[in-house]
Amino acid sequence: MKKRKLLFTATAVMGVVSFPIVVLYYGALHDIWHEIGRPDVWHGQGPAAFEWRFIAISYWPVLIFHLLFFISLWHLKKGKKS
Repeated sequence: MKKRKLLFTATAVMGVVSFPIVVLYYGALHDIWHEIGRPDVWHGQGPAAFEWRFIAISYWPVLIFHLLFFISLWHLKKGKKS
């Protein structure tokens, strides 16, 4: 039981610590998009365009994971109080 609590605590701490990183990640993607990330800039660039697209698309699953994580954490805390 002690290992389970330690794992839960470590996961919660990492989730909270990594969330501001997700916010900064969005800010960086936004800046890149307005400077060099536009499709017209990357048109015909081959692998570089694929890498940019991968980074831009991979942001959304990470954001969804964090939102679900915080919802789950909130439900767990709410359930323990009852």
